[in-house]
Amino acid sequence: MGDPLIARLAAELLQDVPGLTDRMFAAIVAEDETYAALPPERLAEVREYNRRNLVEHLLDLAEQRPVNAEVSRETARRRAEQGLPLGALLHAYRIGFRIIWESLVERAMADPGYPVETLATSMTTIWRLIDGYSVAVTASYHEAMVELARQDERERQVLLDALIEGRVTDWSVLGGSAHALGLPARGPYVCVVADPSVSMASAGLRGAWRLRADEQVGIVADTGSVLTALAGRGRIGVSTPYERLPQTAAAFRLAQLVWASLPPGSREVATVDSRPVAALVAAAPELAERVTAAVLGPVLARPDADALLEVLSAWLESGAPTAELARRLYCHRNTVRNRLSRIERLTGRSLERPGDVAALYAALIGHRITPCAAAQAKR
Repeated sequence: MGDPLIARLAAELLQDVPGLTDRMFAAIVAEDETYAALPPERLAEVREYNRRNLVEHLLDLAEQRPVNAEVSRETARRRAEQGLPLGALLHAYRIGFRIIWESLVERAMADPGYPVETLATSMTTIWRLIDGYSVAVTASYHEAMVELARQDERERQVLLDALIEGRVTDWSVLGGSAHALGLPARGPYVCVVADPSVSMASAGLRGAWRLRADEQVGIVADTGSVLTALAGRGRIGVSTPYERLPQTAAAFRLAQLVWASLPPGSREVATVDSRPVAALVAAAPELAERVTAAVLGPVLARPDADALLEVLSAWLESGAPTAELARRLYCHRNTVRNRLSRIERLTGRSLERPGDVAALYAALIGHRITPCAAAQAKR
């Protein structure tokens, strides 16, 4: 440190570490509310760290060495793990260095041979030490917080996977709880499945999310406004509400089926109740593929299949009259009539018979979701 007079005083203070530790500990507890509120066992640990830090600081001064900060970094990590605010930790260090400075001044004043007038200059040494330790403590605290956040996130992902996959025993063994997932202790909850690209950050939903290979899965608290919060964000399936987290696997299956039943690239949010037929089709992807081929095969073989399917889709899903469909599709109403008639001829199905309409609707959904639904069902 380059100050032999301060070095001599610090070496002398090392002979009274127990007394200085008591003084430092008492000052920290008296002047910082966070430390004052700690339980007795935690305070005993604080006092021990005070002692270790004091020895480290005095040795830096006495041996005129660069800032070591090994104990200080350990202290910062420990306090981060315990949830102590960084501000309180830095306040404690300032108090500690004040005690060290006061003790150095007292020692100098009691020594007739010490040139007291040099203390002002020596203060630069102390400030340099304070700066070095403050930087080390802050950096270690932040590193610990980042690592803790990563650990918490890893724990959440493991717990979420256990729930999604129905491994209730693993969930229990791992100490799973609603709190660990950031959820309220009691339901109702809903499971949400969305495309990986859908942003949930600004939806304002309380829950936990898991990004998987082909989908994004979340468990959120059902506040009654989930569908509204998710509207327009992308292709999203939402389960029916459920009360207990171990029921998540069944809810996930429902949400996944609804999500798979939506056309890729759509921005619709749906539930089983809003798309029951589509969910049924998605639940049996192999059968859906067969029905699609049997019912819509002749249409799909046509060069203008996309135009025909566009009209069929609009007619089946809106129920709007021909004139309204023409306006929506930017074509003449006769074009709409002609395309619907061609679909009837090609498929041999009448748009006047409910059974035929149901078959066409199921085949259309199957065409949209194949092979997407098949990939989901085979997991």
